[in-house]
Amino acid sequence: MKFESTAHYHCVSCGSSALTLIPQTRSDQEIIEGSLLCRRCRASYPVTGGIPRFASSDNYSQSFGFQWNLHGKTQLDSYTGWPISEQRLFAVTGWPYDMSGQLILEAGCGAGRFTECLLKTGAQVFSFDFSCAVDSNRRNNGQCERLELFQADMSRLPLERRSFDRVMCFGVLQHTPDPGAYFESLAEMVRPGGQLVVDTYKKDLLSLLQWKYVLRPITRRMNQLTLYLLVSRAVRILLPPARNIRRFAGRAGARMMPIVEYSHLGLREDLNEQWAILDTFDMYSPAYDHPQTQRTLKRWFSEVGFTDVSVRPGSNGLIGTGQRPNSA
Repeated sequence: MKFESTAHYHCVSCGSSALTLIPQTRSDQEIIEGSLLCRRCRASYPVTGGIPRFASSDNYSQSFGFQWNLHGKTQLDSYTGWPISEQRLFAVTGWPYDMSGQLILEAGCGAGRFTECLLKTGAQVFSFDFSCAVDSNRRNNGQCERLELFQADMSRLPLERRSFDRVMCFGVLQHTPDPGAYFESLAEMVRPGGQLVVDTYKKDLLSLLQWKYVLRPITRRMNQLTLYLLVSRAVRILLPPARNIRRFAGRAGARMMPIVEYSHLGLREDLNEQWAILDTFDMYSPAYDHPQTQRTLKRWFSEVGFTDVSVRPGSNGLIGTGQRPNSA
């Protein structure tokens, strides 16, 4: 964390921007260990590993911290050699490839697969996660001076309201305790004229007829390491038949298997196995899984007063976009 970064943050307890950075360990360019002290209410937030922490890692998102620190590079385009994350990012958002000078907020960054792509646009990126996945993102992208990484709860963000040109949240809202309330918190970050883009799992009969909704009552309560080892073994056994079923029956056939796999993306066999283990664990481990309908997602955008709203099917379920009116 850089000294000048202090100006960006607000106390999550009282909302004050009067924060003082107290360094303990530093390098030539940043603070590695220290704390942020609120001069109004005296709340204190640690800075550890170069990242300000406005939330503890001991929360419902622990499984994500576990998986993204194990699979820190698995889904990075720079690791796979394929522009999979880049194509998804720009297909979903419709954003330009050059966003120099703009402020972007990325909610639920994981290991930074989309952070890597956003930084290439020239934008200044504020990226956070509720889990310790931010540590993995720092290892992957922390060398970029246009990246501000922090750990925080999406419902209690330590930032100035209505200050971002663009806000995005991919694959996270369904894993929160109250997706509607968390959506509203993200919407508050969008400046007049700015845009919010989210995606979420789709709630319909076909989507609900998946193995995960049968097994999750058991798997989400399991020890994370035990579940991960079980998933790894299952993937290695079931990957060949799953690949064949997808080849002959497409996506519908793939849903018949209790694992996910990505042979259709053109990944090498070893990468396909890594992705399959990662996303199968991701499917069974989260504490919450709340898919949404198109009607609900449209209502969320309407309730926060956004215009130019579009809600459509996407590869992850549903994609929602909207803009805060300039007159707001």
